[in-house]
Amino acid sequence: MWPLLLLLIGSLYVLLCVLLHVFQPLLAGYAERKWLRNVRNVALIVAHPDDECMFFGPVVMKLAADTGCQFRVLCLSSGNSEGLGDVRKTELKNSCRILGVDPSNVMVVSHTRLPDDSLVRWDQRLVAKIILQHILAWNSDTVLTFGSYGVSGHLNHRVLYSALRYLYSGKQLPACCCAYALDDVSVVRKYLGLFDVPITYLLSRYVYVATYSEVVRIKNAMGSHRSQLVWFRKLYLAFSRYVVINGFSAIDDLTGGCDDDSEDDYFDFFR
Repeated sequence: MWPLLLLLIGSLYVLLCVLLHVFQPLLAGYAERKWLRNVRNVALIVAHPDDECMFFGPVVMKLAADTGCQFRVLCLSSGNSEGLGDVRKTELKNSCRILGVDPSNVMVVSHTRLPDDSLVRWDQRLVAKIILQHILAWNSDTVLTFGSYGVSGHLNHRVLYSALRYLYSGKQLPACCCAYALDDVSVVRKYLGLFDVPITYLLSRYVYVATYSEVVRIKNAMGSHRSQLVWFRKLYLAFSRYVVINGFSAIDDLTGGCDDDSEDDYFDFFR
């Protein structure tokens, strides 16, 4: 009896996930209630070329397609760990073009103190200074970046969150500027793909879900990063929920400190 009941529940859940994804355009009215409000000038802050499509594809696709929204990308390194910085800059701009972002709105920072190295924690104050300079120059009213764990625990990802939170807690952001962090999830949810859609709608404050055609474009955008398209990234594209859905929380709603290095969230498999 119980096996059959669990099979029925599982089947209904899978059907719900597929229906929510396939018929998303028909549910636009509900979906848009979970979108960010009053977005006009957006700055997406990433650490490396390919972050924009590996982790933020759904929100980039939606906001870049909004004719009333100016979407910009600030990348804090050229991804020069293998001496391919110039190649990866070009790949980033090609990827952004596919996602709908004008390449002229993509800025890549090359700083000797911000190396592409997962073992090096960038200087938080330096990162905060660079981010603030661009927010002011672009007159950004909305800033998006990684959450406290940075999806994968990458130190370069995590310092972007801590730097933005440092600016927020120090009241250095313009009064009209709101900051949002990408929701970190457990390792199980991370690889559920579209089967995480209902969970994200329930647990995340702001949600962006890519349609099937948008998912194809996101994967095509990742294809622009030929220098990085190794086998494990192909697997990631096949199973990651970040290719299908993005959930965000406002920085002021989060309680983690600026230098919080805890990894407990990641190992809470049922978060």
